[in-house]
Amino acid sequence: MLTPSFSTRAPYDGDSVFASLANAPFRGNFSHPMKRPLLTLALLYVAGVLLGAVWPLAVTGLFALTFLLLVFAMASAQLRRTCLVASLVLAGWCNIAARLDILSPHDLRVVFSHRADIVTVRGVLIETPVERVHERKGEPVERTHAVVETHELRLDGRWQAAHGRIAITMPGVLGTNFFTGRTVEVDGVLQSPPGARAEGLFDYRAHLRWQGIYYQLITDDTRDWRLLDGENVRPPMDARFIVWAQRTLARGLPEEVDEPLRLMWAMALGWKTALTDEVATPFMRSGTMHVFAISGLHIALIAGILVALLRVLQVPRAACGLVVLPLIWFYTGATGWQSSAIRSTVMMSAIIVGWSLKRPCDLLNSLAAAALIILAWDPRQLFQASFQLSFSVVLSLALLMPAFESWRQRLLQGDPLLPNSARPRWRRWLDAPLRWLSLGATVSLAAWFGSLPLIAHYFHLVTPVSLLANLIVVPLSSLELMCNLGSLRCGDWAPWLTELFS
Repeated sequence: MLTPSFSTRAPYDGDSVFASLANAPFRGNFSHPMKRPLLTLALLYVAGVLLGAVWPLAVTGLFALTFLLLVFAMASAQLRRTCLVASLVLAGWCNIAARLDILSPHDLRVVFSHRADIVTVRGVLIETPVERVHERKGEPVERTHAVVETHELRLDGRWQAAHGRIAITMPGVLGTNFFTGRTVEVDGVLQSPPGARAEGLFDYRAHLRWQGIYYQLITDDTRDWRLLDGENVRPPMDARFIVWAQRTLARGLPEEVDEPLRLMWAMALGWKTALTDEVATPFMRSGTMHVFAISGLHIALIAGILVALLRVLQVPRAACGLVVLPLIWFYTGATGWQSSAIRSTVMMSAIIVGWSLKRPCDLLNSLAAAALIILAWDPRQLFQASFQLSFSVVLSLALLMPAFESWRQRLLQGDPLLPNSARPRWRRWLDAPLRWLSLGATVSLAAWFGSLPLIAHYFHLVTPVSLLANLIVVPLSSLELMCNLGSLRCGDWAPWLTELFS
């Protein structure tokens, strides 16, 4: 039986860690679709999503056609396969059309024109505002970014119902009493987001559109913001966890250690405020920026540690899955339900479920299952750069690593007729480091091939140095993350251990 091997060793990056969880060499027959049934289903569904993005049709017509095909599938055995295939394509088409179409008369795209105008909006913060530090003329400038689910809009002195998400940017920093779920009223200039400044450059308008955001509100300062639901509102669990975790990770560190501590918060908690332009640029150019996103590196490391501990205690596989799955989802929720974390946790959940049920492990099938779940929930993610990078890296590992691993084994294989005791001692000492370095290098190379086209397209970067940089940065960041997890686990009940880990 081919089963995944949960390891705390971190290869190339966050998402590629999933490949190390399965030591199955992917020997399945690609010519037989039923070897990977979920892969076929995922490809059909993705085809429907792509068709819906290119040719957006009315949702009602698509839904009626899908229902009609399902009726034909039940009525005719001869047409069943064809009708089911077509209905799956139409399901993806219908889902993306429902996200892009205007279904309500109070949709912001109906209520508000595309010309810029001064408005007041009322709505709910769907995430805690994020503070970012940018450089302008050599000076640091603080700006706050937030997303509000709008309920009402005041335009030309008149309030009216309006539904839709708005991205808000402003100079300065909001108080800690602004967090997810707060009802706010904000004044500013509502307008369409800016597009690409030149062909091929970053298109902020398209970036927001695939998140369901069609307008941007520009405000002058914090005085344009007002809370409407009182002052004594308890923060949600993720906001309380971030505050507690930051305090815990800072325990025992001198006050003057500011920037390393902020980077530690960014790595362990996904705290984006620490990633200033000055800090982020070297990591972007070296292809190691992924260590600061809650992604596969974090989720796989937590799952690996938990599974290893439980298996040492002789806990059965099924019980391991019941314990590990809620804990990794708790970590995802506690760090703010970041999209990269959700994708990684869905991938890991698919792998853990198969492992717990003692099913043969197939990374491509698990990847397809994760894609189906995520795109059924929000098909617009297919057009987001982070989704494409995550899945292209894992797909590249699944397709290239079998050949790379075969080549690596042949390269490292010694003389089979020579006893190990007859080999020079220095050669035996080098065996483990060489195997570790060669594995990391091949994983890094496969992941780099998968990410190269997308990174060149979205960021206009080609970073061959990342092949070497990740061999150093990822193991060090994994050790750092393990220490952070130790600090958070000890917390206040064992402060001396917390300080030791920090």
